[in-house]
Amino acid sequence: MTTDDNMNLAIRNILGLCKTINKYSHRLTLEDLMQDPRSSEIPDLGLETVERVREEVSARIARGCQPYENKVIMHTGPHHDDIMLGIMPLINRQLRPVSNEVYFSIMTSGFHSVTDGFMEEALRDTLSLLDAGKIEMVKYPDFFKGGFLLKRDKDVHHYLDNVAKKDSAGMRRGFCHRLVRDMVSIWSIDGESMLRETLCSMLDLLSIEKHEESEQLNQLKGLVREFEEELVWAYMGVPVRNVRHLHLGLYGRDDDEFAPDIRTDVLPVLEQFRQIRPEVISVVMDAGDIRPDTHFKVLLSVASALKLWNEETDLSQVRILAYRNVWSTFHPSEANMYVPVSLNAFAVIEKAFASSYMTQYKAEFPNPSFDGPFSELAESIWVKQLRDIQFLLGKDFFYQNKSALIRATHGMLFLNDYSVEEFLNIIKERYSLKKGN
Repeated sequence: MTTDDNMNLAIRNILGLCKTINKYSHRLTLEDLMQDPRSSEIPDLGLETVERVREEVSARIARGCQPYENKVIMHTGPHHDDIMLGIMPLINRQLRPVSNEVYFSIMTSGFHSVTDGFMEEALRDTLSLLDAGKIEMVKYPDFFKGGFLLKRDKDVHHYLDNVAKKDSAGMRRGFCHRLVRDMVSIWSIDGESMLRETLCSMLDLLSIEKHEESEQLNQLKGLVREFEEELVWAYMGVPVRNVRHLHLGLYGRDDDEFAPDIRTDVLPVLEQFRQIRPEVISVVMDAGDIRPDTHFKVLLSVASALKLWNEETDLSQVRILAYRNVWSTFHPSEANMYVPVSLNAFAVIEKAFASSYMTQYKAEFPNPSFDGPFSELAESIWVKQLRDIQFLLGKDFFYQNKSALIRATHGMLFLNDYSVEEFLNIIKERYSLKKGN
């Protein structure tokens, strides 16, 4: 085993001992270590081993506290909300320096997670507002000729203004404005009369319990999810143009032995790399090929695009941040970077999730281990992860720390920070990334 392997083994087994006997690491005795059946696996075991573990855990926290400045950062997510639920507290800090340019690339449309019931209610609200003359933009002479493509940032700003005012009716009106723009685009609507007809037609379809599949309705559902993602990052001032929606062909494709399709799954990601030229890239790396399998497909697609980009560009300075969220988690021994999470970050994700992810507050596909909003599940994971680190470092490490960032810590994110070469080697070893992809 390598030195890193030995250290990770020591972290795993000493944490396991601490939790088993409910004792912080600095209180462990040599007798505790010798009596634990896992201890024989740790080379050169002694109290010095515990101290080395404490030093390594502190170093991983220090890595997670390092600021990002003058960086181009690209966060990737399989679905809308994956990035937020995985690493939003880290992103909040990345967005503060004006020298950073931060982008978000969502790989699939996510229409499967928008229920017919949600759409029926949204379309009824839109029709009511249209009948009441409260969607004034349809009266503009150029709206149906091209004006509907403009002011998408304004939709977001209008919605969030009403979040600030706690005006739920105003929020709904802002959402319906975006819905109208998207409907005009999908159905090539040429006037107010056709808009009303289309709304009624879709409502008739949705009133049928088992209706035929509608490609256009699915497109609209996907665009609803896109609006939600734009709202979340607009909380921190990210413009709509920095939130990219790639619609990879892998979504919904059932392959027994998945291999990314170069044209539909890889080249769109590669083109984003070429355009944005990120210096930091985040990607979901779940445990094995755990469900939902879209995460696994996206991981291989991003890795394939990165492999191709690496062949045409020097990526020796690019860093890959591998994260997990509510579907699987890292053990502290599996992560090399621990990011402190403050109560302020908890408040932000709670408010942003509840206000932005209208379709997910009661999710169509909830996590089987938790009954509630995904944001609360993410927070509970961060709290548990901090508890593990407290076993190793002690609570006083946090509340007596000279760093305000550490003193404010009430949760912990676990990630892996890799070089491109390290990341691609891991993908090749674990998942047999096919040659040429």
